[in-house]
Amino acid sequence: MILPLRPSVPVLCYHNVSEVDGHTPARFCEHLDAIADAGYRTLSASELLAVTRGELKPPPKGVVLTFDDGHVSNWLTVVPELERRDMAGTFFILTDFTDPGAARCCADAPAMRPMPEALKAALQGGDHSQFVNEGEVRAMLDRGMEVFSHGCRHQGAFRSLRPLARMGEALARWPAWSIYPGFDPDWPTFEDGSGYVYDGFWPRIDHAGQVRMVQRSTAERLAFCREDFARSCARIRELNGLKTQLFCWPWGHFCDDAEAELKRAGYAGAFTLERWVNARGTDPFRLNRIGVGRPKTGDWVQARLRMYGSDPTARVFFKFWRKRPEIKRVLYVSDSLRLSGGSRQMLNNIAAMRAMGVDACAVLDPASPLVGALEGSGARVFPFARFKEYLAAGSFLKQLVRDQGIDVVHTFHNRAYKMGALARLMGAKFRLFINRGVISRPNAIFFLWAALAHGVVCNSAKCAEVLRGHRVGEGRLSVVYNAYCGPDFGEPKPRRKRGARLIYVGNGAPIKGFDVFLRAAARFCETGDYRDVEFAVVGVRPDEMDRYDAILTPAVRERLHVTGELAHEAVLDELRFSDVLCVTSRLESLPNTLLEAFDLGLPAVGTRVGGVPELVVDGVSGYLCESGDHECLAAKMRLLVEDPAARFAMGRAGRAVVRTLLTPEAKGRALMRVYMGERLRDPLPVAELARSLSPLDPETLFGGNSHD
Repeated sequence: MILPLRPSVPVLCYHNVSEVDGHTPARFCEHLDAIADAGYRTLSASELLAVTRGELKPPPKGVVLTFDDGHVSNWLTVVPELERRDMAGTFFILTDFTDPGAARCCADAPAMRPMPEALKAALQGGDHSQFVNEGEVRAMLDRGMEVFSHGCRHQGAFRSLRPLARMGEALARWPAWSIYPGFDPDWPTFEDGSGYVYDGFWPRIDHAGQVRMVQRSTAERLAFCREDFARSCARIRELNGLKTQLFCWPWGHFCDDAEAELKRAGYAGAFTLERWVNARGTDPFRLNRIGVGRPKTGDWVQARLRMYGSDPTARVFFKFWRKRPEIKRVLYVSDSLRLSGGSRQMLNNIAAMRAMGVDACAVLDPASPLVGALEGSGARVFPFARFKEYLAAGSFLKQLVRDQGIDVVHTFHNRAYKMGALARLMGAKFRLFINRGVISRPNAIFFLWAALAHGVVCNSAKCAEVLRGHRVGEGRLSVVYNAYCGPDFGEPKPRRKRGARLIYVGNGAPIKGFDVFLRAAARFCETGDYRDVEFAVVGVRPDEMDRYDAILTPAVRERLHVTGELAHEAVLDELRFSDVLCVTSRLESLPNTLLEAFDLGLPAVGTRVGGVPELVVDGVSGYLCESGDHECLAAKMRLLVEDPAARFAMGRAGRAVVRTLLTPEAKGRALMRVYMGERLRDPLPVAELARSLSPLDPETLFGGNSHD
């Protein structure tokens, strides 16, 4: 004897039905007729709840029809078609959009608009005319339909920082209208999800309309859930008069802590968009549904009824949803014992993450000056000094990740990334990233360490190119440019004077090209008037200068100012009173000095090495020459010395790059995108940004506020 299969109750999910959006009336009727032809009869959501509780035996062929969002077409089109076939439907409405009013008919209803436009108008304009009103809800109930809550207003959240369209562009998704406090066509939008489930990133808008994204805390999200669920439950109970209330998760997104708040608010069950068995014993807060796409035919509907109409087959054709992990805590690890340029960028990363609402902390050697540099930042430091003992280091990190709930570990310097890779090999669960800020050849097995990480974060495209040439996989590499995090000395002003101060910042190592700078200075002095030109040197000690006697001409000696090694603040002061930065390196990554000079409005004359050409676009933010070509460097120096207007325009372009493309906010967003799985390699649009700047007025360029 063959026992009959235990029935499962399929639940179909629709939205609006109209000629302008959603399912067309003809297609929807095709679906209803296909359901009837297959021998199915409609059940209410309340009956399905009773089935899951074991209070009602389901029919062999029962189906629940649900409709999300409460569009007016549900009343005008859907309800009449259901009545015509003696069918029932369950409608989930947005309670904040349900206004007082009498039931409308086709003659006095507004022209139907696409659902995204209806939601935008409701969210920010308060225009709820595209949604069912109180009279229509009561009329639907009188006709044997069910009406429950879909939440107050379909609140979204930006669940990542992957940029989509700007608000003013046609492809901008409507959830941005629920997230932003107003409308600006230039405001960016990002990948969205449910505001009940994702903490997400939220805009903070300054007085100039600039947007900074900050991650909401979990406590803030749950407070929002608590208020929204309580308010929507009270409102829907007022409308439908039922003691037992059901809920439908927007987007089908759900999670345990939001579900706990839903239960506290008094809801008895909730619908998702998972696909599984709906029968006795099904969790009433995990009621399964099948989303019905616009182009789906009646044959498709009948196939889904067969697939999900019995217990065994519904288990076979399952579809589960899981909340995408959010990055809440990032750990930075460095074994460095000096405050280098790379170390300062790590400090900047920590500051950028914390400004975005992400908990950033660090593992540092207790003797490192980075410990003192983080005092007062709010970032917790976990001291560790045994970086050379790799197994001990890996064990320490594994335990720390587990105890502190670390999501991402971002390592700086050699022993730190080995510590991270070993912790992962020991079973620690976190996303590992290796920072790479130099373009020198990596060690022979670096590619193996990189393979154990989720990615390598390079500070220039040239750095990534070098690593690709040494067997680091393309899919592991991202480019995140450094950020300028120093003081703002204000907008640079044009300075008209007879000459200029040309500055070199670096040491005397051959790769830095100090000798090239001196040769270029000598050639400069041979080609014209140099009486009002000064050559400043920062970072080379005065006692090293005798090594350059053979190339130091009398003219250069006369105009040379050597400061020696200076504190970082003093270096900035030297740059402030200079006019042109000279980067004459033979080998270079992406020097922080270049960002600092740009912020002060200095153009650069540099060599086409490393990442320098990614910032110094020839003729836009400075001039470029080939490595070692002191003749070219001298010629470009003279161009800038003799043309204050060009010097100011190029410095202005560099300043715009730093203030728009290389901000801590921009770097924080880029890092978060990488941490969440993206691979970034976009070049900096320096030339495009320069073209977007307002034109300079040659008549007033050096008037009024100019200074020497």
